[in-house]
Amino acid sequence: MRPSPAASRHPLPDKRGEGIREIPSPRSGGATFTIALLFIALALPALARFSGGDSFSGGGSSGGGGGGDGWGEIVYLIIRFLWWLTLEHPAIGIPVDVVVITMVIAVKRSKAKTEATVLRVTTSKPARRSAKLDALRRFDPNFSEITFADFCYSLYAKVHIARGAGELMRYAPYLSASARKALEVRGRNPVSAVIIGAFTTTGIAGLDTPTVTVSVEFQSNMTENGVGWYVRETWRLERKRDILSPPPEKAKADHCPRCGGALSTRANGTCEYCGERIVNGAFQWYVRAVTLTTRENRGPLLTSNVPEAGTLSPTVLQPQFETRRKNFDIDWNAFTNRVRELAIELQRAWTDRDWERVRPLETEPLFQMHRYWIDAYRAQKLRNVVDGFTVTRIEPVKIDSDAFYDAITVRLWAEGRDYTCDEAGNVVAGSRDALRQWSEYWTLIRARMSAPDLTRCPNCAAPVRVGATGVCEFCGGKITAAAFDWVLSRVEQDEVYGG
Repeated sequence: MRPSPAASRHPLPDKRGEGIREIPSPRSGGATFTIALLFIALALPALARFSGGDSFSGGGSSGGGGGGDGWGEIVYLIIRFLWWLTLEHPAIGIPVDVVVITMVIAVKRSKAKTEATVLRVTTSKPARRSAKLDALRRFDPNFSEITFADFCYSLYAKVHIARGAGELMRYAPYLSASARKALEVRGRNPVSAVIIGAFTTTGIAGLDTPTVTVSVEFQSNMTENGVGWYVRETWRLERKRDILSPPPEKAKADHCPRCGGALSTRANGTCEYCGERIVNGAFQWYVRAVTLTTRENRGPLLTSNVPEAGTLSPTVLQPQFETRRKNFDIDWNAFTNRVRELAIELQRAWTDRDWERVRPLETEPLFQMHRYWIDAYRAQKLRNVVDGFTVTRIEPVKIDSDAFYDAITVRLWAEGRDYTCDEAGNVVAGSRDALRQWSEYWTLIRARMSAPDLTRCPNCAAPVRVGATGVCEFCGGKITAAAFDWVLSRVEQDEVYGG
């Protein structure tokens, strides 16, 4: 909370330039300014929950938004100045107060009118897809957007670690010479903790030609030589339109795209097993170009106060969603309960900073991103808490199925008292008292299989208790409940979700 000027009594320069003095007690002219101060306070944006690790870019949430840390101090300084002006020069200060009050009232009325209009708008609007990748299934029935995203996540992290080690040639089967050059110019500092905070498909072209091109944007955090960086870059990938996509377990950039052998490349870029030198997307996605747009020295910011955005926005529904919903065989009550249980358990694990226990409940890329932020909180001796967390509403908005997965996106509304505290329990961001309300779009996936065996590892068939561990004690394979039940694959903020 900001202290009142009377209580804080910060010094101001004396009007005669004779050192400093304290602000005097309010006089008659101060009443007008007190009213102005009240209206200014009402007009300020509410402080925001940190929303876990979604503010990877340092104040935004999942690729959007802006920090609010500096506003409190700026507004406080303005208030101090106006207070002083009103007391010492009422002929000037009081008219300024009147103007400020008038402006604030106008802003508040405009905001109230806008919010009322938003609430009256229908709760659905056409989805704004930036790139319809599912159109590729006409030529490749195995194509899966989920598998494609996992491939991009995997390749991105591996390539940057290889860049830091000076080993980019290892990934020549996936990177063109120009792409490798664009990466090499960034230097060979050791790279670790590559975490993708946002992944967006920005365009697709060539569906009417033999070669398809897809542009994707990454926003990430990574550590180089112990220094944290925020990076934003665009990769342009290509592949032959009519090839058949590999299954998910083969789409991790760990294998030669041609022969499927373990990825091992000679100095000239040829595969050690089949001898093929790959220079295009004849067998798998191939990165033709890499463009860096942002690289800022910025580590995890864990005490940002970010205004909520988009909570009152209309819900984005998939075109013909109701038809898809009617034709999709699922117990919607059971699914909604699953989402609610996931949300509660994930929130508890987040508050406890014990992320390993929920490994089976998220896909591996999302789990790694959230664990990165848990580790960052631990390193700074902080804890993000949401007291009284409650899911108030769940609305399905999108259904997708491919050769390997079913996916359902829901809009989830929740509320709670969101704050970040230090080890002594002092609140450093948010509020223990203010009830926050927000909404997000969650995408959950489930492997397409009939009559799943809930008692056995999908990798080796050994007995396993899903939910107790993320690793099979017999084969050592990573287990997510996607092989058995719905798991969380993606979280997107409502101000940036496009369908």
